[in-house]
Amino acid sequence: MRAMLPTMRSFVALSVLAAATPALAGFTIEGKPKVTFNAEGSPGVLTFEGVTRELSLQDDGTNLVFSVPMDTVETGISLRDEHMRKTYVQTDQFPDAILSVARDQISWPTDGSSEGTVQGRFTVHGVERGVTVTYSIKLTKSGYRVKASFPFDTSSHGVEIPSYLGVTIKPAMEAEVTVDLVDAT
Repeated sequence: MRAMLPTMRSFVALSVLAAATPALAGFTIEGKPKVTFNAEGSPGVLTFEGVTRELSLQDDGTNLVFSVPMDTVETGISLRDEHMRKTYVQTDQFPDAILSVARDQISWPTDGSSEGTVQGRFTVHGVERGVTVTYSIKLTKSGYRVKASFPFDTSSHGVEIPSYLGVTIKPAMEAEVTVDLVDAT
């Protein structure tokens, strides 16, 4: 369950990075993005990673809106994935994690690279909250390579904290996103 939520965080980071492009540019995703989240419980007892390569982008010229289908997040244990989807993230009611970022808030490099932080709006489990995304952007031959991360508190979005035999997942998690963006203008 936690793994799915951090994935959304990654999604948010990706949206923020794409937001800084020139006002009339239109970004698309090239290749397979990677959204990763790290969930942690008691030290040394429970740590796991959730990963998906499914991410969509809508660019209306003002905002970049990234969406992650939560049913695609996998932790490496199918039973855990099923419990997270049905019991905690409730993907039947809340299928996507969504991040929206204003395009003009990102510092896009004209050569080399840039880094910074940006504010975005992240929606998961039907609850929208503000998030701060830390990013780095590198200019590539075809566009930009974006890496971003952000903290995400699942309990602030109404997601129950998973617990099993006294081991509980921490509500605060770290998410990471790596994506190649192409300017489609």
